[in-house]
Amino acid sequence: MILYNFFYYLICASAVLFYGIGINRAVLLSRKPKHLVADCIKMLITVESSATLSYLILSKALVKADLAELAPFVAVMIFSVISVFVEATVRIITRKSMAEYTVSILCIILSLMESFTLAECVLNACFYVLTFYLLIPVFVAVRKRIELSYPAKDFKNLSLLFISIAVIVLALLTYNVSWLTPGVLQ
Repeated sequence: MILYNFFYYLICASAVLFYGIGINRAVLLSRKPKHLVADCIKMLITVESSATLSYLILSKALVKADLAELAPFVAVMIFSVISVFVEATVRIITRKSMAEYTVSILCIILSLMESFTLAECVLNACFYVLTFYLLIPVFVAVRKRIELSYPAKDFKNLSLLFISIAVIVLALLTYNVSWLTPGVLQ
């Protein structure tokens, strides 16, 4: 079941490709893909703990008080506190900054809004972060391929990379992925 959900969120419902969460950041990270594993671990710790606390506060307090519309605000507050703590710890241990804000908070809010249980919330947040970091090597490969083809001077910026990403999204959308969602077709 976990592997099924992982491939579903990697191919069918990728937060980066289909929602656009962090696509600019992933393209920027594809220029110098250093410390991706450490960044991924730090982001996983921050996002998972923030999503867990946000879901618990949302389900136990905000829903019962009919204040569910405050969920994004609460998620941002919880994430800010946890992120500062984790960032300070990482800076003390590794002496480098790994701050990532927008992708993390959008993954948390998306996982809160798309889940019914705490387990779904935690797994969805994990899958969103992992797909973000798994697509960076794809972007690196596309970037290297574009550089090797010696594009015209008009295309030296990131336009060819974004066009290539759009083609990848279209290829994923046109392929028959109904085998990933068998419950819908019954």
